Amino acid sequence: MQTSFFHRLRLISQLSRGLFLTDNNRSPLGRVWQILSRFTWELPQTLVGWLYTVMRALAGQVDRVDTLGGITFATKLGCGYSMGVSLGTFVDLWAGPWMHGEGEAYILGNQICMHEFGHTADSQLFGWFYLPLIGLPSLLSAFGKGNHNVFWTEIRANSHAKRYFSKYYSIAWKEEGYPTQTGLA
Repeated sequence: MQTSFFHRLRLISQLSRGLFLTDNNRSPLGRVWQILSRFTWELPQTLVGWLYTVMRALAGQVDRVDTLGGITFATKLGCGYSMGVSLGTFVDLWAGPWMHGEGEAYILGNQICMHEFGHTADSQLFGWFYLPLIGLPSLLSAFGKGNHNVFWTEIRANSHAKRYFSKYYSIAWKEEGYPTQTGLA
């Protein structure tokens, strides 16, 4: 999908706005902490995530931006595969043709979106240690041998996502492909 310069600028403004979005399911103090955390405790992955996602948008590799729970999803549509990368508050997705929906329905209807959302919980928990302790091992697992879906960082993300989406959206988590424990893949 060819994108115009003005469309790319609109996407970048949506991405920048995402730095200040919060989760309506949090308390008022929790929402304040969510923003402060991005610019202090989560600063490395916030900067890398924003820069990476903006660079994708400038290169025409983002077709749409959706948000949920204070997290910004940047998606490239029409890929022959689906995959995602989470960096701070930004989730970069490459959507297969089977991924449908708009806005919240898109995120809730595609388990990869919820899985990547789960990684953002570890970003909030680990802060400055997220990239070396979670991000790098996950990246090495994704490009290594073996089943990436059962790697410990992925199981953590699935567990966070299952807990969040079942609590706030009554989602019945599907363990197939997105296990929350070892031995369930």
